[in-house]
Amino acid sequence: MLLDKNEMPIVAMEFMNDVHAQDIEIINALYELVLAYESEPTQENKKALNSQYNLWFEHTIEHFRGEEVLMVEKSFPPYPMHKGEHDKALAVMDDVYRAFEATSDIVMMKQYISQTVPQWFVQHIQSMDTVTAMFFKSGLSPCSMR
Repeated sequence: MLLDKNEMPIVAMEFMNDVHAQDIEIINALYELVLAYESEPTQENKKALNSQYNLWFEHTIEHFRGEEVLMVEKSFPPYPMHKGEHDKALAVMDDVYRAFEATSDIVMMKQYISQTVPQWFVQHIQSMDTVTAMFFKSGLSPCSMR
């Protein structure tokens, strides 16, 4: 297991915690498929890895969209910054997938899934999602606090 749900930061909105738990399940399954392809680089293992990666990508698009819709509805002042982080993460996810498709470089894929993703995920929850969830819950903008 790469990520432990019990060690993830918790935010003030339960729906966000639920989506993060789903993310963790998907990422952990993806990591297992990375390890399987690394030990046995067959077409079958690559197909399974690609399928799970696509599932993760689609789930992440919906995860981000759900937050972004609420940020717009509630006029969340740092929306552009938060959305920008989402857009960057999706662009990197796409770039990594395309590079893997072109090269089958499992070392690059494994490094991304095992190191880059967990670091980004935790940091994003601790910063962007924590502030956003507090705003959703209280209506107080971090931009207006002193």
